[in-house]
Amino acid sequence: MTSSQSTDTQVLLVTRYPVKSMGGESLSTVEVGPTGLRGDREYAVYGADGKLASGKNSRRFRRMDPVFDLVAATREGDTVVTLADGTEVVVGHDGSDAILTEHFGEPVTLRPETDVMHQDAGQLSIVGSATLVELGRHEGDGRPLDPRHLRANVVVRTTQPYAEEDWIGHVVSIGAVQVNVAEPIERCRMVSVAQVGLEARPDMLKAISDHHDLNAGLYASIVRPGTISVGDPVTID
Repeated sequence: MTSSQSTDTQVLLVTRYPVKSMGGESLSTVEVGPTGLRGDREYAVYGADGKLASGKNSRRFRRMDPVFDLVAATREGDTVVTLADGTEVVVGHDGSDAILTEHFGEPVTLRPETDVMHQDAGQLSIVGSATLVELGRHEGDGRPLDPRHLRANVVVRTTQPYAEEDWIGHVVSIGAVQVNVAEPIERCRMVSVAQVGLEARPDMLKAISDHHDLNAGLYASIVRPGTISVGDPVTID
């Protein structure tokens, strides 16, 4: 591909998830550091067994569905978790873990990321709008899949389903940020579960499996930090 080849697309949506597996916050612009969106998955809920609250069971994660009833946002430097009843918990303040322990029904703590990575695999996740439409066409009433089901950081405008997979192995500029597009994302039951503001899509995982080998969206690593804003152009370098 030639230098700075246009993909004829732009950023439609940017979302940050301050606490892993909780609902997140839509942003008009965000700073991107060497490891991804600033503040993205900065915290996670840890069970007494040391595993992270998630929608699946694995070596690092444990299925803890109460996490999906919570939303996290960043306010004036604090990470604030909102419970279903409107109660707000400021991460790190006295009593925050006790309130979340009551919500989860088991001892939990909120911890910042250290040497245990909170991301599943990649530093940044991307999905095309046409892919969301295509997935929705195969499941339920045909509504496009809400990107929050995929926990996508960046949604880009595309006209063909899975067109973004052509970027794998290339460096892509998104606004002022350069990323190396590494691989498609293999999906799990997270795409199907109900979350704050989202109804369950019970057949979505099967639809992704049947029609695209369980893959939807991309993982990318950061080549050049900067900022990403809604409306930014996307180019292949």
